[in-house]
Amino acid sequence: MANSSNIQSCLTLFLRDHSKITRANLYNLKKDWAKHIGYIPKDSELLTAYKELLAKNLLSANPSLASLLQTRAVRSQSGVTPLAVMTKPYVCPGLCTFCPLELGMPKSYLSDEPAAARAKKFNFDPALQIDSRLKQLRVTGHLIDKIELIVIGGTFSNYPEIYKREFFHSMIDTVNGKKSADLQAAQVANEKAARRIVGISVETRPDWVDKNEVKLLRELGVTKVQLGVQAFDEQILARIKRGHTLEAVRDATQLLKNAGFKICYHFMPNLPGSTPQKDVEMARLMYEDPGFRPDFLKVYPAQVIPQTELFREWEKGEYVPYSDKLLKDVLKDIVKITPSWVRIDRLVRDISKKWVAAGTHTTNMRQAVEKELIEEGTPCRCIRCREIKARDFADPPKINDELIETRGGKEHLLTFVKDDSLYSLLRLRLPDDKEDVLFPALQKAAIIRELHTFGRAVSVGAQSQRQTQHQGLGLRLVGHAELLAKKAGFPKIAVISAIGTKDYYRKLGYRKDGLYMTKLL
Repeated sequence: MANSSNIQSCLTLFLRDHSKITRANLYNLKKDWAKHIGYIPKDSELLTAYKELLAKNLLSANPSLASLLQTRAVRSQSGVTPLAVMTKPYVCPGLCTFCPLELGMPKSYLSDEPAAARAKKFNFDPALQIDSRLKQLRVTGHLIDKIELIVIGGTFSNYPEIYKREFFHSMIDTVNGKKSADLQAAQVANEKAARRIVGISVETRPDWVDKNEVKLLRELGVTKVQLGVQAFDEQILARIKRGHTLEAVRDATQLLKNAGFKICYHFMPNLPGSTPQKDVEMARLMYEDPGFRPDFLKVYPAQVIPQTELFREWEKGEYVPYSDKLLKDVLKDIVKITPSWVRIDRLVRDISKKWVAAGTHTTNMRQAVEKELIEEGTPCRCIRCREIKARDFADPPKINDELIETRGGKEHLLTFVKDDSLYSLLRLRLPDDKEDVLFPALQKAAIIRELHTFGRAVSVGAQSQRQTQHQGLGLRLVGHAELLAKKAGFPKIAVISAIGTKDYYRKLGYRKDGLYMTKLL
């Protein structure tokens, strides 16, 4: 992290040479500056120097230069800034053969993964984790007023309810920058806070999702649930001792979607009992079976970690993982059949080589997969690969409407796309009449499960001619969703609003209705 003396040392040199800075020559300039100040300055230090000179009116604003100095700019190019927070180690109900268990860590996580290392450093205190990460994001140039909290660590549903409520209360208070009397008060405060929470996700098992758990998740403010499915084959699930059936996955998915949640599946190719052909068949089933059809996907090919049951199978020769070349071909085939309404969040888990006894050590395989698919003329069509990211905004064409049949209701994916760049999307669910309704607000209601405008994050209330956010795209998508819901015979529409986006929906005529925002049609 930059300190005051380093920043001051950079100011004069930066002011002298700022007009020369380009992506191609930045490193050479930094080496030249090192001759004067004794070290190669970090981009975060230069960014701080830029901001200080700008504040003193010694420089004119240069968004391109600021973007160049921003560390890992891709983190906030989906329109929000993700922030992972880990729960404390706690007993996991699963007996999965592949799952690592490091002493002092939640099951399935290893202590040198970035978010896990930070959590362990702060003894899994959510406030300290968030405060540290916010400071780091700020100094590296990221906007932090639209935050997506990603709660990780074991099976969330298995933690005691009192711990879950305290954990969320502490998280939200820290984002707000002030203490609240209770969780509900913290949530209300975030509706007007400088830093707003625009989404919260948790990880759990499908067989732990029931009506009581869904109600609690909504009370906590959760909007997205990551389900560890791993395989779409009963025999493979039994062999890896997963402990649940595919019907449990379908039930959990339907229950969550009908409550408005976004769904992310975790899928593991290369498990014992599978084959390359079987992996692709399972992916096809996941996409085509109306009981599945996730909105998001994380693909984590099996890796052999010492002290697991899978490690012992590998030692005996009972399990042989794919070569990297074969695994890459499998992943390419999975990506090729991925529908345009799915976002592949991850493709291969980032585990340090020291933990992997067998299986892939290549953590950047996604880049290789996507590069080869582009070269072969079949680029990835998932949402992540088509997001506009940092490209300039251009007025988009008319709304695209894709109908998706799912168990328990129909879905409309409404999008703005231009020149193959995805600007904005909305997921509208039209539940079947016979579906049970868990929440009074959802009685006879269509449900907006997701509204997201992509591109570089823009501050709440700010305007930008060049960026996609705050151009009215969300407003237009919501209006179209309301027309579709009314045409389908629904008397009202509900939104599973994040706690920090309620004000946005109020401006569109929605009102708080229990744990949702609703509008009569």
